[in-house]
Amino acid sequence: MVDILSSIMKDFGSWQLRAILLIYLCKIPSSWFMACLIYTAPAPKHGDFFCKPPLSISSHYDETKWIQASHPVMEKINDDEYTVDYCNVFENSLQYYNDPNITSWIQSSDDTKLVPCRKFEHHYDYNSIITQFDLVCSRYFLIAFTQSSHLFGVLLGGIITTQLMKTISPRNMMLMGMYIQIAIGCFTGYVVAFEMHALFRCLSAIFCGFMYTAGSVIMNDITGGKFKTVTVCMFEQFWSIGVIMLPGLASLVTNWSQLYLAISLPTLGYIISHKWIPDSPRWLLKHGRIQEAKEYLLEAASCNGTEDRIPRDFDQQLKTLSEVTKEQPAPDAWWTIWEEKASWKNLICVHLTWGIFCTAYYGTLLNIAAFGREDIKINTVVAGASEMTGAFIGLLLIMFTSKKWLWCGLLNVVCGSMAYMAWIIPPEVTGDYRVALLMLTAMASKVSISCSLALCFTCSAELVGARKKPGVSYSCTIFGRTCFLTAPFIVATVKYGQLVPLTAFGSMVILGGIIVLCISGPRTHPVVHQNSVYPETIVTSANWISDKPSGVIELRL
Repeated sequence: MVDILSSIMKDFGSWQLRAILLIYLCKIPSSWFMACLIYTAPAPKHGDFFCKPPLSISSHYDETKWIQASHPVMEKINDDEYTVDYCNVFENSLQYYNDPNITSWIQSSDDTKLVPCRKFEHHYDYNSIITQFDLVCSRYFLIAFTQSSHLFGVLLGGIITTQLMKTISPRNMMLMGMYIQIAIGCFTGYVVAFEMHALFRCLSAIFCGFMYTAGSVIMNDITGGKFKTVTVCMFEQFWSIGVIMLPGLASLVTNWSQLYLAISLPTLGYIISHKWIPDSPRWLLKHGRIQEAKEYLLEAASCNGTEDRIPRDFDQQLKTLSEVTKEQPAPDAWWTIWEEKASWKNLICVHLTWGIFCTAYYGTLLNIAAFGREDIKINTVVAGASEMTGAFIGLLLIMFTSKKWLWCGLLNVVCGSMAYMAWIIPPEVTGDYRVALLMLTAMASKVSISCSLALCFTCSAELVGARKKPGVSYSCTIFGRTCFLTAPFIVATVKYGQLVPLTAFGSMVILGGIIVLCISGPRTHPVVHQNSVYPETIVTSANWISDKPSGVIELRL
């Protein structure tokens, strides 16, 4: 009786193609919200800011003289060039400013007490959250905090969406996410307090999660077999397409507030196309909405040419199927995955793999800002293209090899090792040539990371029995999303050297590759995806915190 759904919808057809392409689009604004920090918080150059003078002279001060009198010199490069400490000021800098004898950059009173600057003047022509909230010097790590707030929203988004989908259909969850994402996204660009900015970033991530989490449930319900695997990997490509498109949006605006409008308002067009996205027939049947499920199934049959597979007692079969699924027990709790002692090695390794590569994925993307803001647009495009390449490699390993984990592990060890080559770039190599070499060493890891995540999303649940698959997916997702909260803070270590975060992520990729080598799993195809065992499939999609039921899960926002 269960096979009737798969028989009518088919594993893939024109009906699925239209729906999936529309669902894919939700990945684009989600990637914009995640990666927008590259453009809303561009790294300031030396001299882009200085300590704000006191109110007593703010209306008539001479900028050069004030900097000269208030900031200490850290290093003298030559007679005419100095490195100035813009984060600290002389405690009696106002006295020095009023001293007519101050005519040189070199301060005469080296024993003068230094104090941290509290307010700054910025003369960078792009209004960013750095200039808005003074995120320099001692407040520099708050940039990482705002990105971590977004990633925390990613973690919450999957949990909240799954709970709400117990009563709200996936299609309606998508629509809810669209409307609220537009409102929250626009507000994010105009808040005046840093705390509110961090909060709104978290909220925007949650409602982006509504779209792609619910969309992936629909997508996995209406596809089957090898088409499901291909569909999942292609979903990741649209994330990367969003990353590639982001520089174009950033070039159209002149400040960070406008950028949030630019990444929020296009979702209005997505709302219009939402009417062509079907709901999950299995979810509808489980919740007794038989007529709606029937309409979608009839539409699928019409588009895919399977009208002849509709039985005469179609209504009765759907009613019976709905009643059966309502009575199905809940899947095993997630912590019961550890009851299978024979799977402990694989479970430990796959959890560590999720944590490492989720962290490295977000970190390596954000870290391209460390290579200079002059080339940030082209570097963003290169990063997106590298992600797409890695996802394609992962798909090939899944579809055509029996030792996908082995090859993936070796790829990570090799690509991660390339990060260390950044240290041997000769110092005389400067400008665009140096940036190109640094990007080469960083993007090699980016390719292998995306390949690893493709395997994690698609194949983690293969490592245990059927009843434990939802638990493994839940556990891995939560673990990975918890770990990647640290990624922005690793990126922030660039303050201690340009190559510090690059080396850190390269080391993580090598470690992750070694762990992946320890995973032993079955060949993905041919694999019975259990579309014919309806009770497990529908319970999975409704009761686990993951974006993809039936063993296929989705992490990124």
